[in-house]
Amino acid sequence: MKRTLLIAIALLVGSAASAQSAKDRPSFDFSLRNGAEHKHEVRLTVGVTPIFEDDFFVYNEPAIVERYHNVIYPSDLTYRGALKTSGGYALSYMYSPLRWLSVGLYAGYVCEWQPTHLRSTQAITSITKERHLMLVPTVRFTYLNRPIVRLYSSIGIGVGFCRERIRNVDGHIEANYSDRFCPAEVTFLGVSVGRRLFGFAELSVGSMGCCSAGIGYKF
Repeated sequence: MKRTLLIAIALLVGSAASAQSAKDRPSFDFSLRNGAEHKHEVRLTVGVTPIFEDDFFVYNEPAIVERYHNVIYPSDLTYRGALKTSGGYALSYMYSPLRWLSVGLYAGYVCEWQPTHLRSTQAITSITKERHLMLVPTVRFTYLNRPIVRLYSSIGIGVGFCRERIRNVDGHIEANYSDRFCPAEVTFLGVSVGRRLFGFAELSVGSMGCCSAGIGYKF
């Protein structure tokens, strides 16, 4: 009886020591060791008031060239109307190797259009339309990471493709050309609320807009 009791005690002590050793053994899962429970993330974003480099140009400013008296130039007869935009739309993927760091890429689309009017009657003579497609690698830094609420900032710069077309009121295309540009996006403050399925809002400046919001999913 005494021998059986000693063997049982020895087995119990050995089992407890083995469990403690397994608990103390360092994890080789990089994401768990650094607190990133869900390493992958996809987002759908809608932005307001995108900004591109040519938005700073003043189209109605006359060129600095020699002008002759008693000559009517085409630019004297028309003027550009208000620039309108569809807003920015983007689908993004992010990977989180660390709890506070995420890297990824977003694909974005923006459409802008602007009418040209006759000065005499204000009638529309043509419409200039631009379509922008963008691929922007992004780095995000999270400085408040709670189970439900996260605060972060991010920066991204990439490559874009722009196509501009000018169509007059009769339907004829007056100009049609394409160009490449360098889209950029800086998010000063972003907040996301939720666990695996979450919503978010961002205050930023760049090719997606001055502010944006959307929905995302972590896995």
